[in-house]
Amino acid sequence: MSDAVAMDDLVEAMSHRGTPMTPESALFIVLQAVESMKDRRVVLDAGGIEVDEHGVVKINELCSPAVDDREAQEGVATLLETALVPAPATVLELTAKLRSETVFTHSALAAELAAALVPLNRGAAQRMLGRMVREHHRPVRPEESDDEAADADEKLTRGLDEQGQKPSQSADATEPDATVRDDWERPAKKGPSTLQALVVLGMSTALLGAAAVFLWSRLRG
Repeated sequence: MSDAVAMDDLVEAMSHRGTPMTPESALFIVLQAVESMKDRRVVLDAGGIEVDEHGVVKINELCSPAVDDREAQEGVATLLETALVPAPATVLELTAKLRSETVFTHSALAAELAAALVPLNRGAAQRMLGRMVREHHRPVRPEESDDEAADADEKLTRGLDEQGQKPSQSADATEPDATVRDDWERPAKKGPSTLQALVVLGMSTALLGAAAVFLWSRLRG
């Protein structure tokens, strides 16, 4: 299981990422670990429980052999108490039952764990475990070092200071005309007024009329 992750490593990594493993997910891992024990009895340990990218759970040699069913039960109770933080009330009841005088068979122990997960959708729960492992293998983006962060802050501050020193266009518009507008083009002089234009037009019309009368009289003579 080259892509498998130990349960304790997965719990720790998820906590560091800011997304702690839910009690339900941890309980489902323990359930699958108990189911994988089958005919052998071991003391379950979070470091000896592996989860792969398909959500499949197996136990390895780090889970030491148990002397009897009682020791195996005690191992499950201890694992539940340490892996599920905070432990739901149903789990606390389960651990108390596991530490009672009753010694469960393997199938009965698995049934007790499954009952604490009701309703249980095994397919969805297993896919969720697979996503957790794949997320665990995804590289974490390195955080910016303190020196780089300080340098970035300095550049940002310097850029803002330089921007603040630049005169704005609205400030230019309020400067005195004596110095700012010396090189401006002078406005062109306005043409003749409307009244003057009408007088000139009237005189031109009168001259044209007189010329026409003169020309007509010559033609008749």
